[in-house]
Parts: sequence; C-alpha cells; structure tokens
Amino acid sequence: VTFQSHQKGLGLPHNVPMQSTYWSTCPILLLILSLSFFPKSLSTPLETYEINLDLDPSVRYAGLFDLPNTNFNETVWKFYDDYFKDDEILTDVLYSIAEKRGKENEEQQAEIEGLATMSKLPLPFVQGIQMLYELQTIMVPIVNFTKSAIEASKLLPPEYKALSRIPWRGPGCTGIIARAADDTVYHARNLDFSPVDIMGNLVYNGVFTRNGKEVFRSQMVAGYTMAITGARFGDDGYAIERNTRYADHKGGFEEMMKNLFSGRPLNGWSLRKVLETVDNYDSAVSEIQTMPYTSTEYCIISGVQKGRIISRNPDNVAHLQILDQPNYKERSDYIIITNFDYFWGDVREWFDPTGGNGMFHPRRIAAQKYLNSTVEGEITYDDLWNTINDKGVFADTIFQAIINVERGVWDVSQPDVLPESQK
Repeated sequence: VTFQSHQKGLGLPHNVPMQSTYWSTCPILLLILSLSFFPKSLSTPLETYEINLDLDPSVRYAGLFDLPNTNFNETVWKFYDDYFKDDEILTDVLYSIAEKRGKENEEQQAEIEGLATMSKLPLPFVQGIQMLYELQTIMVPIVNFTKSAIEASKLLPPEYKALSRIPWRGPGCTGIIARAADDTVYHARNLDFSPVDIMGNLVYNGVFTRNGKEVFRSQMVAGYTMAITGARFGDDGYAIERNTRYADHKGGFEEMMKNLFSGRPLNGWSLRKVLETVDNYDSAVSEIQTMPYTSTEYCIISGVQKGRIISRNPDNVAHLQILDQPNYKERSDYIIITNFDYFWGDVREWFDPTGGNGMFHPRRIAAQKYLNSTVEGEITYDDLWNTINDKGVFADTIFQAIINVERGVWDVSQPDVLPESQK
C-alpha cells in the first residue's frame, strides 16, 4: 500500500507495508498523515479497509463495520430510517425495480447479500442502492422553471414518480487532469454527494488485495460494492473517476430503465472489474470506451503522461477530451468536467445550484477561473488543491483526492470544515 504526498515535500516509500486490516493500529503513521499529508484544518484522512478478493464474496466486508472511529452500520440504518422506512410508495418503487432487474452476477450478488446479512438491513434496500448512480441520471439538479427541466420531469412515467423523492443528490463531481510544472500528470477530484450527514459518514478507502498484494484501491461508500474513485498503480497504471452524466436526449430515462431490466452490469461494477483485471492505461481506455454501460456517465482516467475524459452513452462514446490536444475552452495543460456537456452548450449547467456561488455560477467556470489564473504549463499540486476547494467549486463535497500515478500519489481525504474561501 502506497501513501505519498508531494504537497509539503513529504514522500512515503512504495514499500510501506499494510500491517493490518486498518491503519488505525499505526498511530505514529496516522499522526504523520494528519499533520503533513493533509492540509491542517481542511481535511481528515480516511479509514482504510482491506477487501481481500481471495475470500468468499459474502464475507469480504465482515470487518468493515468494526473499523474504529466509524459508525457505518448506525449510519446506514439512519439513512434507511430517515428516508425509506416510512415512505412505502418510494420503497415499493425502488424494491420493484430491484426485483424486476433481478440478481446481479454471482460474485456481486454474494457481496450484496453478505452486506445485508451483516447490517440486518432489508435485502431489497441494499440491492436497490447499488443502482444509485444509474437512477441519479434522471435527477437533474436544476430548478424546475426552465423548459428543459419541465420536459425532463415529464420523462418519469407515473409508476416511477416516487423516484423524485430519492434522498440522494449527486453524485455531483469535479474532475481535473492536468500536466503539472514537473511534467507529470495529476488528477484532482471532488465527490459531491448529499445528504452530507449520511454520505459523508459512509466513505472509506478500500484496498483490494489478492495473494496478500494490492491489486487496486478505491474510494468506497459503505454498503455500495462498486468503485467510485480508483487507482491501479504500476509502471503503466491509471486512475479512474466516475461522474454523473445526465441524459442528453428525450427517451434517456426509458433507455436507462431498459438497460437496468436487461441485466446489463452496473457501470461501477464494470469499472471495478477493469481495475481488477487490466494493468495498463491503454487497455483500460479501450475497455471503458467499448464496454456496455447501463446509463450515461463520465469516466475521467489519468495515467503516466496521459489523460482523457470519456463521456459515455450506454452503447457508445459521446465525446472525448484528451490531455495535450485541442479541447473546447480548455488550455492545453488541463481537461475538466463536472456533470454537464458544457462543450455542447448544455444549458442545465447554469441552473445547477450546488456550487458555493449558487445558481447561474457553474462549478466548472469557477474551477477554470482559478486554473486559468496560473501560468500555462506551471500548474502545481497546490493549484489543484486550491481549485477543488474554491468556494465556487466546493459543493456537498464528501471526498477529495489528488492522484499522480507516475509518482505513486494517492492523497485522499474528507473535508471537515469549510474551506477558507467559503467562510
């Protein structure tokens, strides 16, 4: 397991061993991480949990709810009690979608059933929340007074209207890949996901191992079996970030539901399998650009001297942004995406209220304002950190990362106070 930071000149070597299931048994190391690895008073390091792929899938998460300094089971039950237990219509709709979709593949289904057994939550609930990214694509975060918003709401058939009460909002995100001043490629990421008091207390750092060795690592949400932000390190490794991409055409909801009911693998599971089985950037890109998706989504993938943003439709690639090549309204040294096809003038971006500056102030534009204030070709780690913590970029942020595959950097944390720019 590698933890390395270049923000303050601290570098921890690649051969730092993972001595146990979680790092909290190493108080000296955690002290170093908390004081130097993460900006003081801005972020908190994540609990790290080993997910041993050699174990039976049903017991891989057996120790997860026993991690110190976490209350994962209490939190998932609060999520269920606050938003689902007394809303019979919503739970009936979610459970019926899960039932109609049917079981996931044997491995994932065993993980899901294991989580339900250990948490004692209803299995249909645990099954249903695996679809959160796919179902989120219909929940465009804009105020419903625009023509496009009204039309989007009409896309929900009457039997699915209750989905508008799904409590999660997000995953909203900001993803940036930049060629830095040291001529390596950095990857900066915000994961915005509400309700923050729930989702923020479910995040952990998962290290997936086989034969006692790390295969890949991923930022995870307790109860959810799929990768959200992940990295596979190596000479030609890569890092992946998932961002919600809202459907760009009428009929997008029906298309997504058809794919759900057909049994297509969920997007996050397909990406987790890429991380598990593909050890190089080009092959990962090829797989991500050609594999079937269940819903629209962005995949931001960085590697050694490489990076691209893949805007996916379920059956094809809608758009590509490639680092070091001409891209719409981007300097040559970075590419960026939040949750909207701004390169095609997606007006919904302007009605997104989630950024710190509110509606009519897109998070992407705030991020680009900061990036464009730097000298081209001279972007630094600090510049990227400051960008994702800018008031206009920071939203319901529950997870942040700065990754550099070439340098072995995996700096992941959670905000615990507002950035200075938001006070």
